[in-house]
This record gives sequence, structure tokens and C-alpha cells, in this order.
Amino acid sequence: MGDAPRFKACALVDAHVHIHPCFPMESFFDGALENFRRTADDLGLTATGCLLLAEMAGRHWFREAQGTVGAWTLASGEEEDSLVARRSTGESLIIVAGRQMVVHERLEVLALGRDADIPDGLPLDEALRRVRESGALPVLPWGFGKWSGRRGALVEATLARPGGELYLGDNSNRLQLAGVPRLLREAGERGILMLPGTDPLPFPNHAGRAGSFGFVLEGALDPLRPAEDLLRRVRALREQPRTYGRGETLPRFLRDQASLQLRQVSA
Repeated sequence: MGDAPRFKACALVDAHVHIHPCFPMESFFDGALENFRRTADDLGLTATGCLLLAEMAGRHWFREAQGTVGAWTLASGEEEDSLVARRSTGESLIIVAGRQMVVHERLEVLALGRDADIPDGLPLDEALRRVRESGALPVLPWGFGKWSGRRGALVEATLARPGGELYLGDNSNRLQLAGVPRLLREAGERGILMLPGTDPLPFPNHAGRAGSFGFVLEGALDPLRPAEDLLRRVRALREQPRTYGRGETLPRFLRDQASLQLRQVSA
């Protein structure tokens, strides 16, 4: 970036990360590290990468993570909800616990920053209440085809109700040419913050996507208690943090949606 201004330190945060069984973990970490490095260079920042997990029902990678993964070593700090992945070459990534639930109305809810034990199938309002009680950040992530019709009306009504901590999530699976969805755009105009992330799909070619879509937190995260620090600082935000990354091209978008349909048919 040449003469571009640089912060003393910042965190690049991917706020919607799945670790699917088909992902080779060393490639997953290497891809995230490279994506964060490329973004920091493009934006003229000095940055540490942070992955906020959104583990689905029946998946507990975070609880079981330990030891080494190829060139990477996983270590915990002074809190339960974060890990640091360190590469043998000296680079590191911060990994923060989180869960994804599918509610009764077939929408997704994220609980970011806590390994919260919240089941699928709850009504939307009940799921959001439990996320808030757990201390996690409650996020309604956009999903293709999920924010239209009756479900779209429910999202709109939820956003219109005053009170209750709530964030929205954009993700890199959105078709770039289509622009920002209406509800995301209107929520932003009303001051509801967006915490974007990659939302990798369960295909091997998505293993290297983590870290490529997210937001910027100025200032380094506490290396010993990064989850607590991140939660505190997100809640202190009074305006939309800087975001980075691009949505999908039309060919890749169509390919991924077709693959998802085939996967559902064969399930």
C-alpha cells in the first residue's frame, strides 16, 4: 500500500466460520492465514486474524481441539472460549468459540464468542433470548432464500422491535452483483451493526476461504483473553466497523447453489 496509513495494531475478524469434516485442517489454517495477510496488506494494516466459530448441532471441534495439526499447534490461554493456533514459522491465528442454531422458523441464529449449549428447533425469540443469557453475541445471518416470504417478514419484524442486543451477518456466499440485500441495508440505516463472515460451505474447495470476509477492530486483542476482549469491544461499538471482502461471482454462486441442492436431495 506504499504510503497508506497503518494502525499500530488491529484485528481482522471473520465472524461466521464453519469447520466442516471435509476440510483438511492444515490447509484450512494456512488458507485463513494467507487471506488475513492479503487483506492486511491491501488495507495497509498491521493485523492479527481472528476466526469466530459458528459450530452446528452435533459438531464440537472447539471442545476437542488440542495438540498439533501439521505445522500448527493449538493452545489455550486464560479463558475457556478461545484458542491460539501457532504455525511453526511464527504466525498465529485467534480462534473463538461460537455456535449456530436452526430455529423453528427455519432461520439461523449465531451465538458468537461462547460455546453456548443451545438446541436447534427453538422459536426465534426464545433462541435469541438464550443467546443473550449465555453472554454470546446474538447474530441473525443473511442466507440465500431464507430472508424472503414469511421468514423475511419475521426477520423484518424482529429488527423493528426495540430493545434486546442483536447484530446482523453478511457473508461471502452472497452474489456480489446483486448488491446488499434490502433488509441488511435498511437495518444498517437504522444503526443495527453487521458482523460479516465467510460462512464456508461443506465442500472441499471452501476449505481455504476462512478469513477472506469480515470486519476490522482497531487495536490488538488481548492475547490471553481474546474472546472476552472481543465481546467487550464489539458491544462498545457505536458505528459500523470497517468491513472487507467480496461476495461471489455468478459462476461460483450458481455452482455452489447447485451443489447444495444436490447435497440436500442425496441426504
